Amino acid sequence: MKIYQFDYPIIPKIEEEITLCLGFFDGIHLGHKEMIQKARNEGYKVGLLTFDETPAFVLGNIKENHYLTSVSDKAEILEELGIDYFLIMHFDLSVAELTKDEFIDNVIKAINPKKIYCGEDYTFGVRGEGNGVYLSYFFDTTIIPLVKKDNKKVSSRDISVLIEKGKIEDANELLGRPYRLNGLVVEGKHNGKKIDFPTANLKLDYPYAFPKSGVYFGYAYVYGDKYKAIVSVGTHPTIMRLEKPIIEVHIIDFNGYLYGKDIFLELIHYHRDEKTFDSLDALKTQLESDKKAAIKYLK
Repeated sequence: MKIYQFDYPIIPKIEEEITLCLGFFDGIHLGHKEMIQKARNEGYKVGLLTFDETPAFVLGNIKENHYLTSVSDKAEILEELGIDYFLIMHFDLSVAELTKDEFIDNVIKAINPKKIYCGEDYTFGVRGEGNGVYLSYFFDTTIIPLVKKDNKKVSSRDISVLIEKGKIEDANELLGRPYRLNGLVVEGKHNGKKIDFPTANLKLDYPYAFPKSGVYFGYAYVYGDKYKAIVSVGTHPTIMRLEKPIIEVHIIDFNGYLYGKDIFLELIHYHRDEKTFDSLDALKTQLESDKKAAIKYLK
């Protein structure tokens, strides 16, 4: 897969015939995957055009930008899905001010797609005045209906809400894969070692949708290897309560050095709420119980 990161008005032109998918694609969920698969069935190479930031954040319509996937996450997933060209356009106020016709003439036509795929809720141009129907006046365009589950559309925002509520299994079902978090292992208070239950403190490398506080079962990927893991999200109230929740990972059957290393997690199951224990012994007993349950639950 070829990756192009660019600023307007310097637009990469693809020399071969491609089908171009349009959207923000946060999470690359079931709806996005359906679009990509149908685009691949056209028989051309497939490109995907997105922005590096959500327009709503840049325009000040939302105060915080929480995402399901970073740009690097998207690149990895899209390559697995068979995308040939990943085009990432920097979104700023100059791009936001483009009219729908300027966006078509100066961006899409410059890329030179043979066909276009977009969702029925896709909009572009100042105030979102352009849409798939308008694109069809200029290009061979296929508009993909919203994918629904239980009569509700599959949307990145709804998946984020599920994650923030701890409903990780439901979120994973709509994503079509486990929710993943990337980050750097940083120095902590070493409290886990005091009870023979070492943890790695993860500093997220992107403003991901932050999971609800509690204990999760999942997988940690370290040096390319996959390990079962217990993931604690919270302020660890039994030992030195923190002001803000953090993510701590106990990697089962791993004894290597992790400080300063990038790892990523997959959250699979929400096991229990965060608790305050009367003693360190009580906390250790609970953690050992959690570990046994995780080993049994994770395949």
